[in-house]
Amino acid sequence: MRPRLEIIDTTLIERIVDEALTVLETTGILVDYEPAFDRLTAAGLPGNAETHRVRFPRDVVERALATAPSGFTLHDRDGEPFARLEDDRVHFVPASSALRILDRATGEVREASSADFVEYAKVADRLQNIAYLSTAFIPKDVPPDIADGWRLYLALASSKKPVVSGAFTAHGVPRMAQMMGLFRHDLEELAEKPMAIFTCCPNTPLRWAEDAAQNLIDCAEAAIPVEIVPVMLLGMISPATPVGALVLHTVEVLSGLTVAQLIRPGTPVLFGGAPASFHMRLMTNPMTAVEALHVYCSYAQIAKHLKLPCQAYMGLSDSKFNDPQAGAESGIGMFLAALAGFNSISGPGMLDYVNCFSLEKLVFDDELAAHAHRYIRPVEVKEDLPTAALFDELLAENHLLTAEHTLEHWPEELYLPGPMVDRTNWDQWAFQGRKDHRTRANEMINELLDDYDVPPLDEALDAEIRHLFASTCDDPDVVLPEA
Repeated sequence: MRPRLEIIDTTLIERIVDEALTVLETTGILVDYEPAFDRLTAAGLPGNAETHRVRFPRDVVERALATAPSGFTLHDRDGEPFARLEDDRVHFVPASSALRILDRATGEVREASSADFVEYAKVADRLQNIAYLSTAFIPKDVPPDIADGWRLYLALASSKKPVVSGAFTAHGVPRMAQMMGLFRHDLEELAEKPMAIFTCCPNTPLRWAEDAAQNLIDCAEAAIPVEIVPVMLLGMISPATPVGALVLHTVEVLSGLTVAQLIRPGTPVLFGGAPASFHMRLMTNPMTAVEALHVYCSYAQIAKHLKLPCQAYMGLSDSKFNDPQAGAESGIGMFLAALAGFNSISGPGMLDYVNCFSLEKLVFDDELAAHAHRYIRPVEVKEDLPTAALFDELLAENHLLTAEHTLEHWPEELYLPGPMVDRTNWDQWAFQGRKDHRTRANEMINELLDDYDVPPLDEALDAEIRHLFASTCDDPDVVLPEA
């Protein structure tokens, strides 16, 4: 039996889904971008040309759910199968799109460069419990109009692992799809062997605006797996109650899923989300609030009820630094996400409401991910029932240190954490140099960088990608940093 967390019962899940289908059919979604509105009405969805509100008949949504795959496989940059997102398979991934980084040398917050991103990608490539990469933060040494694709390029140039990414503008996806296609024979092979998941966020409440709508359409046309991520603020642009929030959340995800299936049936879609509370006094949006965590774990059940892979922004912290709050929020989120069975968990490495990325936090979160994976392992009988022989030996020797049963099972059953978790006693810690968490983190980062061994991109491929950026950048004289 795999440990599992369930928040709501099946009857309530069915009522929430039914209510969401009713809202989609009667209220509909504002498609606030005329080309997308025209595309959807041409596909048969009823729409009001004056208000641009589109309704989604129940039978259309149900057909879309039937064509949406229950799982899919991410491939690495060489086209080899890498990660299967399905059922209760759990993958931890850095969160995305931070505006700043926490400098690991100075402890100060600052803007990031391409060199920072390459360092992050090399470290993430070596981490054992961070399944694949994300375009975690935004380098500020390239023009904004190519920054989305540039992050993806740096990730693919520095690691073979798949990537979670996304576009910043309505015209961003085609360039990024073209770049990924250079790693395959053609775009059809890219569709068969996807190397990235793209994030598309509806504009809560009940609206798809220009960038999000066009990104969703472009991803579906290229068969790029999409995570639909509503960013709800409970009590502000979402009901404050969990059931009301879950209905709104489900409506928005199913609207995006239906659009993707209308454009290209079979497009992989993750039932994702990034709900947050609205703090009525501070006017901030804590993503780690207790009620937000409740919504996360509940919509995982809805996704599994609908037989869809699922994603969440968990395992992060709203704290500004790597302090006790950061450890508590990240650890609680990662354990809950693993117990809920989320397939892709975006959060490790992130601080300050997803505004700041910390490489020190990422290596600590890698250890938290290992703990979470250990906790959800199935409990099995392993030569310990019946217990008579084992207990006889224990009573005879007063220990089982050298017992055959212990020698066989302890390497798998008793987990020894890495250097980010201090299990020394005081004297051992003092003897080893009294290292604090930042010292241990930076030693580990440096060791991972020393062990990095991913071969660089082929020179011709690299030159072609760089030409793609230079030829499509608004600045014709752009000088691109070294990767």
